[in-house]
Amino acid sequence: MKLIYAAVAMASALVACSNTSNNLAPDLANSPGFVDQFIVTSSADAYGGATPAGAAGPYTVITGIVKGKLNPKHPNNAVIVDIQNAPVGADGLVAYSTDVVILRPKSASTARRVMFYDVVNRGNKLGLTQFVGPGAMDTGAAPNAAFPSILSAGYTVVWSGWQGNIAQTGNSTTAGTGLVGTTLPTAVNADGSPITGLSREEYIPDYAGGTQNSIPLTYPPASMTDNSQVTFTARQSWLNASGQQDYSVPSVPVTTWSYVTAANGSVSVQFTPPASVPTPNGGSVAPDSGTIYSFVYNAKNPTVSGIGFAAVRDLLSFLKNSSSDAQGNANPLNDMKGASCADPSNCASNPSTNYDTVIGEGISQSGRVLRDFLYLGFNDNAKGSKVFDGMISIISAGRRTWTNARFNQGGRWSKMHEDHWMPGDQFPFSYTTITDPISGNNDGLMKLCTANNTCPKIMQIDGTFEWWGGRAALNVTDGAGKDISLPSNVRYYLVAGTQHGGGAGVTTGIVTQPAATTASTLFTSNICQFAPSPVSEYPVIRALIPSMEAWVTKGTNPPPSQYPTVAAGTLVAPTASAIGFPILTTATVPNIAATTAQSLNAIFAGAVNQLVVTDYSKAVPVPNLSKQYTILVPKVDKNGNEIAGILMPELAVPVATYAGWNVRGAYHSLGESCSSTGSSIQLPLTAAAAQAAGDPRAPLSNLYLGRADYISKFSAATDALVSRGFITALDAANIYKLGAQSISPTLIPNP
Repeated sequence: MKLIYAAVAMASALVACSNTSNNLAPDLANSPGFVDQFIVTSSADAYGGATPAGAAGPYTVITGIVKGKLNPKHPNNAVIVDIQNAPVGADGLVAYSTDVVILRPKSASTARRVMFYDVVNRGNKLGLTQFVGPGAMDTGAAPNAAFPSILSAGYTVVWSGWQGNIAQTGNSTTAGTGLVGTTLPTAVNADGSPITGLSREEYIPDYAGGTQNSIPLTYPPASMTDNSQVTFTARQSWLNASGQQDYSVPSVPVTTWSYVTAANGSVSVQFTPPASVPTPNGGSVAPDSGTIYSFVYNAKNPTVSGIGFAAVRDLLSFLKNSSSDAQGNANPLNDMKGASCADPSNCASNPSTNYDTVIGEGISQSGRVLRDFLYLGFNDNAKGSKVFDGMISIISAGRRTWTNARFNQGGRWSKMHEDHWMPGDQFPFSYTTITDPISGNNDGLMKLCTANNTCPKIMQIDGTFEWWGGRAALNVTDGAGKDISLPSNVRYYLVAGTQHGGGAGVTTGIVTQPAATTASTLFTSNICQFAPSPVSEYPVIRALIPSMEAWVTKGTNPPPSQYPTVAAGTLVAPTASAIGFPILTTATVPNIAATTAQSLNAIFAGAVNQLVVTDYSKAVPVPNLSKQYTILVPKVDKNGNEIAGILMPELAVPVATYAGWNVRGAYHSLGESCSSTGSSIQLPLTAAAAQAAGDPRAPLSNLYLGRADYISKFSAATDALVSRGFITALDAANIYKLGAQSISPTLIPNP
């Protein structure tokens, strides 16, 4: 091992010596990577110069281009797949480029030395709306006094590109609607010829939002005429006759297809669907909007996408620690040395860095990026310190990403029906290092950072969908159905009753079930059978961000973890009997908007996303069905609502059953999981109505004496969450208590 590191050090020294044109300082020449150029493309007043409510002063929005370089021989970069196949310049380094957007206090005198990094999701700044405020930075209004914006705390907010297939925008539109992207190198053979290999695309018309006969390809075909390695199949489900998800379930070939090249050079597959496709029970149906198409082909030109992790590492290290880039351009945040300290009680008089604290946050795909970033060792900046001091992973479940692999597709993630056999869902799942009882491997998301003392404080917040659709239970169980303990630097929270990302809140409380799909509404109807869950989730995260800052800067413990456990009897198998879901098969439920009762036929589907040990070393996955993980889900009460985790006011004071799962309707692969969506099923209005409808759940007339009683109970549930640190006072007043006033008198009459 010493010889390897000595060789790397010698190679780095040689690079430094040969790079005289750039006059690299020794610390850059021997580092895994650095910012070669930080090019400011625009700098303007944010929000038209208005000061965000609660902030000490106005903000500036900066857009730029970061040109970075990586040493392909540095041990910290060895984990990047194909880094040795990336083209290098005369200096022996790998070059890349990303977009960057910075929202900073205009004057350091009104700032605090806290940086908040929002990982972009497919190039989009999702945290902008949820944590900064709903207005556009370049053209919109500043966050108002009703919104608990992080700008009121004097934060600097940063976004940058990381995903290889999101093209770099390269101009000031990234401050608004422009995607924040990258230009990453393509791996090539040693002689410069293209790298080729099998790649698999999956296409489901309703999930892709397109027609039934066009599949866009992530990578171009190695040949537009040689189709000898193509396997093109269609099926209705990944379930076999035994109820297991299996890649080898019956399928039919798609025989009529062709490649089509667009004006921008991208290639798609145009095809004619087969006459019928097989179903799990041995029958067949006509292909519909939910049919699964799998296209395996010989592709070329894989992107070295793992560089995206290094790009984040090196940008944040630069913004926090460096006064200038390798070309001598000044860091646009240098003046933050003069800003107020993150913790006034522990404040250096002459700080050596621009920031005291860096907090990373990511939503969905972006949260999975943070899990991967940590697991792969990128929180080590190779200079003896952490990149992120705090990390908030949101609705990321038990998955990572399919990024650091040849012919990766970073935007895909495994679900029960869609993209089920896409990589990114294998052990390890938890921050706790364990020996996996299923695969036999010993690992954990924090194994590397524990070894080199670069672990951040961590919060992960999931909704119920993540437990059904993303195997989130594997964060806190061992895969064989036993609880595991989390490390002291980790908090895990389940926001009960929520779909992926939560809903907008209950307000009137009226649930309108979607109309049934017909052949004529195939591409315009709702995919799901049931109305979605409106239970909110982001207010919890807004309340936890200040807790994360206090935890990192002052050592103040945040609220304790909140999630169901096997030991408490609140975490159970995904069956109707174990969960306790009410039997609604023959029930009719209120459908207020239609002014009539609706036959629900709510057969409990148990649409959980199964998981087995799977070999993803080739394009076609090889699952081992004998090595299946135990996936557990939250238990519910007699009304079908969960009893553990963070119970939002909508769930604690319900007017409906709110589930974290939903199922696909007719013409959309009936009965399969309806991805990312929860369910709402209105509670019966009166005891007489419940009896007549055959509904075993409690009627609203039994739960509440009237409108005033409902509002009182809802407000009390809200106040309880405020006192526990799970809702801010602003959201309590402006979302929950205000929303409760809108409850429909049709559901709960006066008084």
